[in-house]
Amino acid sequence: MMNTTNTVNDPHTPTYRSGVAARLAGVPVETLRVWERRYKVVGPSMSSSGQRLYSSAEIRRLALIKQLVDMGHPIGSIATMSTDALIAMRSATKTLEAPRNSSEVAARVSRVVLVGPLLSSRQFENTLHDSTLVIAERYVNLTDASNPPQRIDADILVTEFPILNEASQDAIASVKNACGATQVIVLYRFAPSAVIRRLRMAGYEVARAPSDSIEIEALCRALLRIPSVESKIAASVPPAIASIPAPPRFDEQGLIALANSSSTVYCECPRHLVELVLSMSAFERYSAECANRGPDDAALHRDLQHTAGHARALLEGALLRVATAEGIHVPQTLPATRDLATNM
Repeated sequence: MMNTTNTVNDPHTPTYRSGVAARLAGVPVETLRVWERRYKVVGPSMSSSGQRLYSSAEIRRLALIKQLVDMGHPIGSIATMSTDALIAMRSATKTLEAPRNSSEVAARVSRVVLVGPLLSSRQFENTLHDSTLVIAERYVNLTDASNPPQRIDADILVTEFPILNEASQDAIASVKNACGATQVIVLYRFAPSAVIRRLRMAGYEVARAPSDSIEIEALCRALLRIPSVESKIAASVPPAIASIPAPPRFDEQGLIALANSSSTVYCECPRHLVELVLSMSAFERYSAECANRGPDDAALHRDLQHTAGHARALLEGALLRVATAEGIHVPQTLPATRDLATNM
């Protein structure tokens, strides 16, 4: 292992900046910095602008160290070991921690189907050699993948598209059903944003086609580790927040009129509250319109929309109380404003 920092000499060697390298290796950026500073786990090269650049081999090493640390090995005792020694240690640790029955073994192995010219090439053999991702089948094109000789029951289908178009979703669904895949990753080079949004709404992970197989493996691992956002929301969001928020009490013109009225009094709370209401209203609309990557992500954005809506409603109530206390005229821009004012 090389522990010194070098200058990039080969412009054709793929390298990654620290943020991307940390994400691919599954290590927080802060942890990566500590590991480098204290333990010299890798020796990234430096770009001409001073950016730290990591090779694919260094990212694999970082991912390996992260796995061993998660297994209970202290970082200080393994940081300077060679990569071959780390692989041997991981194999030995897995043997000692091997599950007692075959069903537990199967639960730890994920079957991947690769569809596309690049994905079907043999360069992926080395990438997945020591991982829990097993290539079940590989196909050059969608037609072959849509008619497998037998059901594969894959965990992940990874498809490669130079161009996504209106017909892509049906083609992907056909291959997904044929392979029995439970998760789908769609890689593309060019695509209309509307098509990408529809694929994500259908529950597919959509990403620009990476140039390195290690990043595709990282996408597979990340997809398998994603918990259900729906279940998290149901368990953590208070019932009042989970419900649909009340509609807006003021329109934008009414809020601006209230803000202008507040300049005639010493207290500036009405103006500050108007600014907060406008911000919450904007974020509420933004969350409702934000593109998402699938059902879980859509659920998260619905939660954000409802949370912002409840916050907006609370701030509107506070604004109405302050306006009443200060004797500020409440613009009759929305009929609901008069009704709510009489009920307070």
